[in-house]
Amino acid sequence: MILHKNRFYFILSLFILFIAGCSSKKEHSFSISGSVQGLKENFLVLSVIDDIQTHKTIVVDTLKVTDQGEFISNYSLEPNIYNLTFDGIKTIPLAIDKGQNILINGSSIDQLKISGSVDTDLWNDYETFRKESLDRLVNSVRNKIKTLQSENADEEEITKLRELEVENYKKHLNELMDFVKEKMGTSIAVYPTSVRWSGDENLPFLKVLVGNFEEKHPTLKITQKLKKRLQLLEKTSVGGIISGIEMPNSSNEIINLNNIQKKYTLIDFWASWCPPCRSESKLLNELYGAYKADGFEIYGISLDSKRENWLKAIEKDKRIWTEVSTVEGFKTPVSMEYGITSLPTNFLIDASGKIIAVNIHGQELKQKIDELFIKN
Repeated sequence: MILHKNRFYFILSLFILFIAGCSSKKEHSFSISGSVQGLKENFLVLSVIDDIQTHKTIVVDTLKVTDQGEFISNYSLEPNIYNLTFDGIKTIPLAIDKGQNILINGSSIDQLKISGSVDTDLWNDYETFRKESLDRLVNSVRNKIKTLQSENADEEEITKLRELEVENYKKHLNELMDFVKEKMGTSIAVYPTSVRWSGDENLPFLKVLVGNFEEKHPTLKITQKLKKRLQLLEKTSVGGIISGIEMPNSSNEIINLNNIQKKYTLIDFWASWCPPCRSESKLLNELYGAYKADGFEIYGISLDSKRENWLKAIEKDKRIWTEVSTVEGFKTPVSMEYGITSLPTNFLIDASGKIIAVNIHGQELKQKIDELFIKN
């Protein structure tokens, strides 16, 4: 009798586990199907974006394509940002939430229509707006600069436009944040926007956003990544602490930020290929010459990927302060640690390493440094 009871409970336990497993799969299920004409390969590649900052992707499946160009596949994967690649040359991003049935049709890979995912629609709307905003605010200024350069215009006029380019990029980021505030809600599409989150003034909103996202998607991997991004923003905002950065200079000597910082130190992320960075070198020279003896220091971190270009830029721009680089571009460990996704980026810290200003450039930077030393 006891044996039969044990057997009954064992079978019951297996049944409960089976049901729980099926429920779990159903909870995270979605499908991708469609028909695209003219495909050369008999499969599509589905990959998940594992790291939105480094664009690292992991292939999760290949979808079989029939001779008629049709495909269908069901998945028990977490909501996330995925890429679907056609013929190895055309990749479309998909922001996929649970329960969505994504349909993709087209007469060719250049004429694709995607339906069935409101999150993907929102992500595409964001990208369309991002490109329009960038063209209107930033690329338009860059085009003016190119025209002036071709006409051998006065360098001072070009420098002013470089400052405007940096100012307009901040406006561009604020417009993107407004888009998130007004339209994103807790969509899966929030995740890829996080690489462009910035500004101390946006922290209160972002704390609420991430809190709401976690409430709706408590178990997702991207929820944890959004929380880490928020923590990074808090770390690199006014009041945060920067210390212990160690990197090699042009002579391969390891220079520790803690050992060279003074009353006020500007941590300047730049690169030889960044025109606004190069233009700002003149202002940095002026400030360094004026206040070095009073306790002003600069710790320049180049995100170049070619050592020769970095060294030439140092010499040409007369960057006589501490300059360091591992020549790894945006994959530089310090760049990753502090979430640097665009240049120029800077942090002004006091003697204790506390951040007192973030991303101030041109006349705003000059005014800030002048005020600090005039007051002292």
